[in-house]
Amino acid sequence: MRHVALTIPLLLVSQVALADEAGVAAPRTSATYDLGVRVGGYGFRRDGAGGDEAWTECRMNGLGVFGSRVLTGPLYLEAGLDAYTSDPEAALPTDLPISRMSSVATVAAGARASFTSRLRGFVQLGGGAELTRVSVPYRESLTIRDTKLMPAGFLGFGLDVRLGKQTYVGANVRTLMMGNFNYTRDQLEMSEQWDGAPSSDRVFDASLDFAAQGQLYVRRDL
Repeated sequence: MRHVALTIPLLLVSQVALADEAGVAAPRTSATYDLGVRVGGYGFRRDGAGGDEAWTECRMNGLGVFGSRVLTGPLYLEAGLDAYTSDPEAALPTDLPISRMSSVATVAAGARASFTSRLRGFVQLGGGAELTRVSVPYRESLTIRDTKLMPAGFLGFGLDVRLGKQTYVGANVRTLMMGNFNYTRDQLEMSEQWDGAPSSDRVFDASLDFAAQGQLYVRRDL
């Protein structure tokens, strides 16, 4: 699924860029609105971990759509909607086997700066909300489930390259502040001492945590 999703921007780039170049030449003006699609993932930082495992706790992969509007000068506003699912392949044997599906709606304010006629950089500061459904198996026959609505915020920056007259391909990285759960397997096994299954509020006791995110995107001026 992840490999299929990563091909979407590449296909859009090749088709839309060719359409741009085939169009009638005209003076290029700055567009007020744009729309795009993006793919990527994020992971929370593991306490005491380093190297390749440092940001793999609750690794999430997904895709989304976004649009922006130029305000004045380099300033712009962006709104986006992304969907993510947890990646079990990134989990460690010591992790609680939580399955997570999230929808994240965000708005951001940003500023863009052109380095060349085709290369541009940007910074963003934004926030929004995450609606997430989580579940974890308990003992042999039970599954503990919950649905939560949690705040989200981020600081990001990135680069994009113009292809044709209206199409851009780019990448961005973000430092996220989002809700996370206790991923230590021992926490759930402690509940063997409890009378019956632990409540979902106890298993999914969320707290704000830092995560690192990377995305690739394609967008088109309108």
